[in-house]
Amino acid sequence: MLVKRVLHVPDASDQRSGILPVPDGAWILIDKPTGMTSFDVVARVRRVTGIKKTGHAGTLDPMATGLLVVGVGKATKLLGQGLTGGKTYEAVAQLGLTSPTHDRDSDKVLSVETITFTRDQVESALLRLASRTKQIPPLVSALKVKGQPLHKVARRGWWLPRDSRPLELEALNVLDYDAENASVRFTVSGGGGTYVRSLVRDLGTELGVPAVLTELRRVAAGPYKIEQCIPLDSLEQRWGEFTQSRGFPSDESTG
Repeated sequence: MLVKRVLHVPDASDQRSGILPVPDGAWILIDKPTGMTSFDVVARVRRVTGIKKTGHAGTLDPMATGLLVVGVGKATKLLGQGLTGGKTYEAVAQLGLTSPTHDRDSDKVLSVETITFTRDQVESALLRLASRTKQIPPLVSALKVKGQPLHKVARRGWWLPRDSRPLELEALNVLDYDAENASVRFTVSGGGGTYVRSLVRDLGTELGVPAVLTELRRVAAGPYKIEQCIPLDSLEQRWGEFTQSRGFPSDESTG
């Protein structure tokens, strides 16, 4: 008879220096810097720990920063089981700009003249978005269409039609609105499949102007918060402290 293993998910009180002990391995909470892919971060963790079996949960694209959970050892297999719940992002939308990828990283960002909105107008537009139950994914996402990852298609300048997908928004709030520079800083919390680029695109549509994403930072995933994360440059020191304090082997015995 197959017995499913029940995982105890480490909470904030369990964490020591952003490294969570999990059966047969560990989860490392990394503050991913901009300009790196999630795979780049995993490769760095593999080099530092010396453990080949390494993976991550919840892809962050190169432009994005913030919380990335990386599993090492056999604990990598438990990421999907243990990391349930929604994610929270802090983002900045720039009104009056347009690009095929709905972000600033495109080589085809165009500026258009726009009007000045009030904060009430911006918040009302976001409130209308918060009531939606479906969303068309952006081209820059890990979603595959006809076997092609959309983000690779987008960076080549190609376009593919996408069907709308269920949207599960839990919260959508304006943190700051700079009317002079037409930028909106906001937070969004939601389940899997919440595409922030699409929210920015749709915010612009609600206001009648184009809009692109200029900053994206994941600040929470499930029970874990950005405050628990390790800067990538500090990983080697933190991992050394963790292995010394727990007698954790940095070799393939955990792989």
